[in-house]
Amino acid sequence: MQGEKLALRRLPAMNGTPLHVLLVDADGTDATLLRSQLAELPAAIDVRWAESFEIGLDRMLAERYDVHLVAGRLGARSGVDLIRAYRDAGGLGPALLLAEEGAADGDFAALEAGAAGYIVRAHADGESLKRAIRYTAAESRRTAAVRKVREELEIRVAERTDALEALNRALGAEVAERLRAEHALRDANRRKDEFLATLAHELRNPLAPIASATEILARLGESDEERVRGTNARLVIGRQVAHLVRLIDDLLDLSRFTHGKLEMRREWVTVASVVESALETVRPLLAARRHALELILPDESLPLHGDPMRIAQVLTNLLSNAAKYTEPGGRIRVEASREQDQIVITVADSGIGIRQDHLAHVFTMFGQGQKARDAVHGGLGVGLALAKRVVEMHGGSLTASSDGEGLGSVFILRFPPGPGNPLAESGPESAAAQPVRQRILVVDDNVDAALTLAELLELDGHETHVAHDGPAAVEAARSLRPQIVVLDLGLPGFDGLEAARRIRARPDLTGILLIALSGLVQPEDRARSRAAGFDHHLAKPVNVRSLQSLLASHSAGLPA
Repeated sequence: MQGEKLALRRLPAMNGTPLHVLLVDADGTDATLLRSQLAELPAAIDVRWAESFEIGLDRMLAERYDVHLVAGRLGARSGVDLIRAYRDAGGLGPALLLAEEGAADGDFAALEAGAAGYIVRAHADGESLKRAIRYTAAESRRTAAVRKVREELEIRVAERTDALEALNRALGAEVAERLRAEHALRDANRRKDEFLATLAHELRNPLAPIASATEILARLGESDEERVRGTNARLVIGRQVAHLVRLIDDLLDLSRFTHGKLEMRREWVTVASVVESALETVRPLLAARRHALELILPDESLPLHGDPMRIAQVLTNLLSNAAKYTEPGGRIRVEASREQDQIVITVADSGIGIRQDHLAHVFTMFGQGQKARDAVHGGLGVGLALAKRVVEMHGGSLTASSDGEGLGSVFILRFPPGPGNPLAESGPESAAAQPVRQRILVVDDNVDAALTLAELLELDGHETHVAHDGPAAVEAARSLRPQIVVLDLGLPGFDGLEAARRIRARPDLTGILLIALSGLVQPEDRARSRAAGFDHHLAKPVNVRSLQSLLASHSAGLPA
């Protein structure tokens, strides 16, 4: 903007709103003249006066004006200096420089300092000043509006940028989590495939000798009774069936534990009794591999409050592993002791040991460590995981240690003290009651299963009969009046639960001992069998000793 050459377009009145102008001028005469010129015009312009550089800067920063008119000379300072100081202090209001004619700093210096424009005072009359002020104020307002819109847009952009960054972070976290989940699923799927392959291998292993032993017995026949008694076939079948049962029991226990249904039936037992129970199971394996067993038990009777079957199962697993993972002719040590108030049982071997980086995974489900061991020694990889959980359910701990490969392994069980010690006060156990001959009805739609169980019971001196469906079971019970019915639950016609209900409904069949056989042995399965009238619920394949114990207990209550 340069004097008269500035072509200002005529602007409309600004909605009747007065314009507030601050005039900064050190010359009082010039200031009075200019204010009078603007006052004579029919325009709503309110002019205030600041008589020095310092006062003008203070008021420009402290008060709000539509336009600042700044004289070119302010005593020792210039108007350009004032505008520059105002801008440096953050002032945004529009400033017009009233330049002196021929002043060196009235041109681009004012614009560079931040002035909205400049006008030569000598060439400006009241009308041109009014138009310049109105134009500058309007441009300032438009600039402010644009600035406000820009700031709002910047805020919105920043907010959306923040939102996008947050979304990207969330998406990144979700992608990472899905990748982790996918990796876990792949790992679980790999473990499942390895487990199923191992399971198939482990189930086939005992089936092969069972098939061979069965063929041997078939070829010998009943005519060669001496050779039948002399062959190992029967022992082979018994060992391999027991192995199959242990595999299936491990799988069932795994399922029960996964669903929180693994039951503990606690009672007071001695450590010696559960150790002997476990050794009874693994002695054939120890003998077959020619291991030297060192058994160290204290003279005192160590009482243990827990589930004897589960604790024996843990020890059986540890001893079986020790036997399998120790080369033939090795050493295995079982030691029990009391340390302060804890019962400590140690199972140590001179076997192949455990690498340090595998110790942390010894108790992982389906994880056996070295794959080479899997191929050579077999196993489902669930035994140690279940053993640890069983011990922890007793409030104890199970730890493993090894000095490295080829240096053996040590597993230590620790059990807390139980509530009191009734074993210390109990007298000698009474002699087991001698069973008496009883009439037993065996019901199973698997003909072979029914006949073989009946034959086993006959060898114990009982009278046995068989049936193969629900209706036949009820009819046989009515006609034979047995003392005991061993009843499979999965029967044709109607199932064993219905058969039990019908037998219990007959007044002439009271006093019968009903024993359920089933592959389903979860707590809810046992509850259903109890509700139907069964006295006991045994898992298939039936543990003969458990069945014999039930029969002996029942016969003890019968008249001789």
